[in-house]
Amino acid sequence: MYLLYAFLFLIKDIPESMYSSYCTEDVLDSVFVDCRLKAGEYYPDDVETGADYLFADWAYGVSLLNLSQFCIESVLGEGLSDGVLRADCLSLASAVARLQGNLPAAIGYAEECLTMDRQSGDMENISSSLNNIAGLYMTYGEPEVARKYIDEAIEIEKGLDRSAYLAIRYGVASEIYLKLGEVEQALYFADEALCLDSLDNRTAKVAVRRSQKGAVLMEMGRYAEAGKEIESAIPVFREGNSLNSLAIALAQVGEIAIHEGDENRALAALDECLDVCRNTDNIYIESRARKDLWQLLRHDNQERAIVHLERYVELQARLNSDKTAELMQAFNVKYETLKKDQVNELLRTRLLWAGIAILLLIALTVAAAVLVVMKNKAANAMEARNAVLVKAGLEKDRLLAIARSKIPHDVSQEIISVVSGPSDMSEIRLTKRELKIAELCAQGLISKEIAYELNISQRTVETHKNNIFKKLGINNTIELVRYMQDLSRQVDKK
Repeated sequence: MYLLYAFLFLIKDIPESMYSSYCTEDVLDSVFVDCRLKAGEYYPDDVETGADYLFADWAYGVSLLNLSQFCIESVLGEGLSDGVLRADCLSLASAVARLQGNLPAAIGYAEECLTMDRQSGDMENISSSLNNIAGLYMTYGEPEVARKYIDEAIEIEKGLDRSAYLAIRYGVASEIYLKLGEVEQALYFADEALCLDSLDNRTAKVAVRRSQKGAVLMEMGRYAEAGKEIESAIPVFREGNSLNSLAIALAQVGEIAIHEGDENRALAALDECLDVCRNTDNIYIESRARKDLWQLLRHDNQERAIVHLERYVELQARLNSDKTAELMQAFNVKYETLKKDQVNELLRTRLLWAGIAILLLIALTVAAAVLVVMKNKAANAMEARNAVLVKAGLEKDRLLAIARSKIPHDVSQEIISVVSGPSDMSEIRLTKRELKIAELCAQGLISKEIAYELNISQRTVETHKNNIFKKLGINNTIELVRYMQDLSRQVDKK
């Protein structure tokens, strides 16, 4: 009874916004009582903390991510002595952070969790950690790296004889191989997962597998079949209030409708997808829906399309931050080392990376000092260039240039003549490669997509963009898009 009163006191500190969209405070009380009973069986040495963890896991299962984060951070902050319970908490915290788009935090949790699992030698937990890490790399857009993690998880699960977990691993593998372009293998994994869950009558999981299979069928151009699979899953998601799965399915319906030319159905599905994402804080799916809405509206409703594109760019920046890239790379190398050397080499590996981190810190400090000097030297030039832009009457309007799906070749040639012609901006000269990158930025592509389009590295794209910024006297991609819009309008007037 004391533990129940303690939890009721905790509820008073939980913002109502974290759960009001799903249930009442009375429902939370009832759920916690159930969690308390289960904790006595699963975590007999620390029932109170175990109940808190199970409650956080329940919140995650019903897509109340902020509530799950609130509870799991409280548990981790208590300094758990139970290694199994702490590993479970870290795994859950990583999954929540990934869906919220906080990849640096997700990486940190996953790293500690995998280390603990390998030390304990618990193959079931190792499989779970590998599955979570594969999901992280998928979110970050590195399916090639994700594949090695999920392949190892599948091999482990095959020896554990746990069909439900093997189905989960197959489902994740389907998504990874789809991203790699290996559609036949992706379809195989999707069918295997669907078969395992269907045999055991796991209705909610069957719906997830149908959505995953639908994604593969869409990639194969079999839209009618894909639509049937996804439409059969949506009622199950609604009934079970599986908001993350529902958001994914709605995005898929919207994309199928766009392909079929049914704009009204696409708009309805994608708008509902955004509403669901607002309740779950799943920025990964929100980013996908925003991009689809921009493509759908850019010809007929440019102002609304720009709103979606601006939000998409903001979300992509969060998902693809430099800090995340560094952490993902460091974690991948550390994973490989741990897998080879196991526990007896763990201390040596940590010391090695600590030394590398110090060297990187020194290098970054020197680089930062050089950049400060360069920035000061460029300040006067940037101000002069901005004055040229002001004289030319370039307005700071919205990003209407993004409404164009592609700048025609003849307009591109006109832009070159304007840039290099005898005008007030005659000093501004872009190379052909810089102009091409500027055009792709105006189309809404981020650096990673531009690198793929031009078959160059992302670092090279960033270098070209920095050169463009210096030449034009601007500070970021948003201003570059505005500049290209103004330049395009000048060409149209001619």
